[in-house]
Amino acid sequence: MPTPRGEALSGLVWEILLTAGRLTEFGNRLTAPFGLTAARWQVMGVIVHRAATIAEIGRRLSQSRQGVQRLGDELAREGFALYSSNPKHARAKLLGPTPQGAAAYREVMKLQAEWMDALSAKMQVENIAAARALLATLASGLEEGRTQNAAQGRERASSG
Repeated sequence: MPTPRGEALSGLVWEILLTAGRLTEFGNRLTAPFGLTAARWQVMGVIVHRAATIAEIGRRLSQSRQGVQRLGDELAREGFALYSSNPKHARAKLLGPTPQGAAAYREVMKLQAEWMDALSAKMQVENIAAARALLATLASGLEEGRTQNAAQGRERASSG
C-alpha cells in the first residue's frame, strides 16, 4: 500500500502522462504548417544553437538513439538539418540546422510563445516555478534510478 506521499506522486505522474499526450498533440498541430512534428521540433530545439551527435540528442531528450536517428534522417532529407563531420569522432556525425531549419524553428517558437502566454494567463508565476522545480526533482530521481538499475544489471550480467 503506497504512502500518502507515494499516492500523491502517483496521481501527479498520471497527470503528467495525460498532459504529455496533449502537449504532443498540440505541438504537432503547431508545427505542421512549418513541415515539422512535435518530435522533430524537440530535435531542432537541441541542435538549433549547437550541432550534436545523435547519441547526444538522444541523451538530452531521453530518447533512443534509433528513434533520434530516424528523426535526424527525416530532418536532413527534408532540408531542415544536415550532417557534418565531427572532429571528435570519425563515425559519429554532427547534426545541425540548415538556414531553412533554423528559420522554421524560430517561427514555431514565436507561435509557441503566444501559446504559452495564453495557456499561463490564469497561472501564478510562483506556482509555475514550483511545478518546474518539482518536475526537475522527479526527473533527477528517475535518472538516479536509471543509473542504479543499469549498474545492477551490469553486476548481474558479470556474476551470471
